[in-house]
Amino acid sequence: MSKVLRLFILSITLVSTLWAQAPVATVTSSGPFELRGAHVNPGQGVPSWPGLAGDTIKAGNTPVTVTFPDRSTIILNPGSSAKLDLSGQTPVFQLTSGSASYSLKTLTAVKLMAATKGITPSNLTGSLELGVSNAPSVGLWTTGRTAAVLIGASAATGLGVGVAVSTGGGASVSPSQ
Repeated sequence: MSKVLRLFILSITLVSTLWAQAPVATVTSSGPFELRGAHVNPGQGVPSWPGLAGDTIKAGNTPVTVTFPDRSTIILNPGSSAKLDLSGQTPVFQLTSGSASYSLKTLTAVKLMAATKGITPSNLTGSLELGVSNAPSVGLWTTGRTAAVLIGASAATGLGVGVAVSTGGGASVSPSQ
């Protein structure tokens, strides 16, 4: 074989290897959900699907479990959505709507995000939520007060405020700036 042909074959092999993506996680659910914008119906004999960097996940009426290579898990609650990615060699789980609970093997096993805010967990287990209102309950709801609260909550949601994170067995964790 000529040197040019060998070099061409080696180049094609190298490029193909670089383009191949390893899964960031595996995705499982007992009910229908969306992965990469495609509708997935789990009742067809496939127990799990690979989640690649850049993939979006939207849970249907049942939770979706995302399992990472170190066996850390995140459960995306029904109706919630998230995006998977990589930061160097570290998997990234970005909650884009709704809520999820996590169980990590180490505090740095998975980079957690809620919307565009990085989350630094202080415990191995906890939950992420977007759009949670922590408004105090007041017994004197008038039309004006109710409208002011609704407008304020809508404005906070539009500005990306209202991200809440809770952890099991410890204090709440705030999104890092």
